[in-house]
Order: sequence, then structure tokens, then C-alpha cells
Amino acid sequence: MKEAGAQAILVCALVFLILIMPIDVIEVRDESGARIFCGSGDTRYISRNSIYGVTVSEVWAIHSGVITIVSVSSTPIVLDYYGIESYRINADGTATGTPKDLHYNEVRMKATPRGEQKLEVGRWTLEISRNFEEGSVLIIRVKKAC
Repeated sequence: MKEAGAQAILVCALVFLILIMPIDVIEVRDESGARIFCGSGDTRYISRNSIYGVTVSEVWAIHSGVITIVSVSSTPIVLDYYGIESYRINADGTATGTPKDLHYNEVRMKATPRGEQKLEVGRWTLEISRNFEEGSVLIIRVKKAC
């Protein structure tokens, strides 16, 4: 009985700590500094590569104020362009691999007409190419939030 009570107290203490500790979130602002979005969840950036004209999907991890590209999916030539030496070829002919050392304190993204750019954070999607004028710059950072 005492053991169950101790476990319950430990679980409550851990839940309390998780709730009060700040978490990393993605914040998107425009060049004027106006906040467009702030949230957390699985993060993915999708665009059309300007050189090869094919879709590229990047999976991002956020931790300790840094954005890290942890996976890239596209054609093999685009993965070569990223410098990814080892990747797997998927059944549909695309390739998926892990880049080396792609860590950013912030990402500045310019809206392009053929970029077909989207940033997905959790259940939220920001369609950059559709919602911002060509040449608009978005600033993406990781910040602490409760």
C-alpha cells in the first residue's frame, strides 16, 4: 500500500514538472516582426526544388533553440544536392535520407511563385506560396513557451 502511494506521488510530481517546464515551439514571423504562428508538433517543410523542379519534403526536429533537418525525401539527384551520401530508394522512385549537420538557429524563407512551399507544424499548415506575395520573407525560429 505504501509503495502504491509513493508511486502516485512520483507520477503527480512528474506531471507537474512537465506542465510547468517550457517546451520548444516553432514561431513564424514576417519581416516586420508580426507573429504569424506559434505552435508545436511534428514539423515538415515541403517545397519545389528550384533547380530540378521536383517536390522536396524535409522533416524538422526542434530542440534547445535549434531546427535540425532530420530527413529529406525527394528524387535521388536532390538528395545528392543536399550532400546526402547514403539514402534508400522508395517503391515510387523517390529517395529518403538523413543529412549531416543541418542545424539552424533560424530559417529565413522567401515566398516564390513556383515554390509550392508549405510548413506543417502538428495539425497546422501554412501554405507560403499561396498566402504571401512573391518575395515575402518569413522568419522561422524555435522559442520556449509554456
